Order: sequence, then structure tokens, then C-alpha cells
Amino acid sequence: MRIFAIIDESLSADKVLAYLIYYERSKYSYIEISDDADSWETPLLLSSFVDKREFSVGSYFSHLWVQQRIVPPDRQNLGRILKENGLEEYDDFSLLLLGEGRCAQDDCYLEEIKSDELPELLKIRWKARSKMSFL
Repeated sequence: MRIFAIIDESLSADKVLAYLIYYERSKYSYIEISDDADSWETPLLLSSFVDKREFSVGSYFSHLWVQQRIVPPDRQNLGRILKENGLEEYDDFSLLLLGEGRCAQDDCYLEEIKSDELPELLKIRWKARSKMSFL
């Protein structure tokens, strides 16, 4: 498992808006939105969750968020793009990391963190939601 802070560099002190939790073995990802995130400052897909006061984003919408930030699989010259970036095959997560999670629609980027760097409230929420004790 790898954890990434989703940070908006345009906000004061590079505010952490959410956390992307990625399970390498299953290739599933989940997003936990910070409790103090505002729908005006979160990326569009995540803002709809904030508006509904839902701060845990399941794998389907988390994957959509990732796909918005990477080269699409039907991109012309994809083979060349992969080769130039040292990839042998198309992999969402590898492409996300190559671009640091950046996209043209916002000023967010990813920064990898350790599980003990997660805010305590998110640890409690995640444990309750997943019924797992990985932290």
C-alpha cells in the first residue's frame, strides 16, 4: 500500500485536500478527503463528494480521478510515449506518478507520505470504513 497527499499548490501553505491510498497488488485506489476541504478548492470530481459531506471516495470514482490525470489508453503514439518514459506497458498508476498527479484543470499534485503521517481522524475513519487494521 502506498499513500499520497493530494496537495493544491495554489492554496496557502500547499494545503492537503485529500489522500490517495493505492494498493499495488490489487491495483485499487481510494481517496479520503480532508474534513476541512472546501468544495471550491477541491478538484471538480471530488467537490461533488464534499458537497454531499461524503469524505470517503470508493475505488470507482477514485479511478476516474486518476484517469483524468493521465494519458488515455487510446492516445495516438501511446507506444512511443510509454517507451520514452521507460514503461513497457500501459499502467495507470505508473503514469500518474510520472506526472506527479498533475493535470491542466487544477493546481494539485501528489506527494507520497508514510501511513503515520495521516491525520488521526482519517486513520480512524479509514479503519472504520475498511474494517482493516493496516495503520
